[in-house]
Amino acid sequence: MVVKVNPTLKVWWKDIEKNRGLEANELLGGLTTLVSVESDRHLIKLLLKFWDPERLVLKFKDFEPTPMIEEIGGFLGLPYKKREMIVPHKLTPRSFLKQMGMHHNPSLICLKEGWISVEFIYSRFGDEEGHENFHREFACSPAKWERYRLNAFAVALLGSLVFPMERGKIHTSLSYVVRMLARGGNTIVPMKLAEIIRALTRCTKGKRYFDGCNFLLQLWPVEHFYQRANMVDIIRGSMGNKITNHTSRMKYFVSPVGTEDWFVYMREPLLGLNGVQPYTPLRVLQQFGQIQMIPLRSHISHYGYDFGPEIPQVGTILQRWERVVTIDVREHRPFCTPEYYIWLLEDAEHVDLSEEALPGFGDERERKWARNLLNNNYEITPKMRQQIVPNIGDQR
Repeated sequence: MVVKVNPTLKVWWKDIEKNRGLEANELLGGLTTLVSVESDRHLIKLLLKFWDPERLVLKFKDFEPTPMIEEIGGFLGLPYKKREMIVPHKLTPRSFLKQMGMHHNPSLICLKEGWISVEFIYSRFGDEEGHENFHREFACSPAKWERYRLNAFAVALLGSLVFPMERGKIHTSLSYVVRMLARGGNTIVPMKLAEIIRALTRCTKGKRYFDGCNFLLQLWPVEHFYQRANMVDIIRGSMGNKITNHTSRMKYFVSPVGTEDWFVYMREPLLGLNGVQPYTPLRVLQQFGQIQMIPLRSHISHYGYDFGPEIPQVGTILQRWERVVTIDVREHRPFCTPEYYIWLLEDAEHVDLSEEALPGFGDERERKWARNLLNNNYEITPKMRQQIVPNIGDQR
């Protein structure tokens, strides 16, 4: 995983922050502040131990959390509602260089493999003398080159900290992603969440490199471990990203140190850049102060897939995104139905709680069917019954 920020990127950000900080923050939101985050690889390693790659949640003793799109958007101060998801495009070497305002260069073999280095981008765009030093490589004038510089920084930052490749390589597809962000009306939030979930799943299954945003992911569980009802202050808090004040808000949280300490602590208590990632908000309603009931989908990882030369089902995915309804955050202590506690313990025996086992959300008939199935087989104790929110009635 990324364990430290590339020094070249830090130097570049200082210059961008001084001269074009407002533009950079408008384009990237709180992602720019990731350059100041210190890596906690012990925490990421422990999250992997608790990650369920089939159910796409962290399975603890008596609850199941997972990163949510509302939380990612709130962390970064980036809008996503009524915004279009970005469909990534795999660029040819010629297309990538054209989008960067440069001539085609057959000697850049790395572009054929879909990557470029931070040092290459910085030497051409970060250095104030970049155009003068490499003027023969550019297809644009110095004036137009100035307009490319911010986008080039965004590509370098996203490729280094948000969608990293091994050995510091920058994914060339990010040039297209940044162009779409700069046009407005698009969102990168679901793409970030998709890549985090994909990385958790792939590493749990044996992949050695965590290619999701581990800097952002490591902030998320600490926000939940810190004792408060839910994430309402992240999602409905003041405008702007929440990364900069994360440390001050967590000042009373005593963080475990090292892998073993984290293990003891944790044991007790959408279109991505590289593929399609299933998402399970109904499985973790309690994160938002909602009544947590039995989810109608259990094993959903098989609905995801990696991109090949072509990106299938794009039209269907974008249509579903337009109909997404985000979860309402309620400002009270979350509750779980007693049936949920039983289901949580017995989930391994139930492959799917839908009669038809089809993707998507079920209707009320399926909900009653699932509840009756469990209630006929297991006893609900008085202690479990007390977990139901008062006055909601009998949910069966």
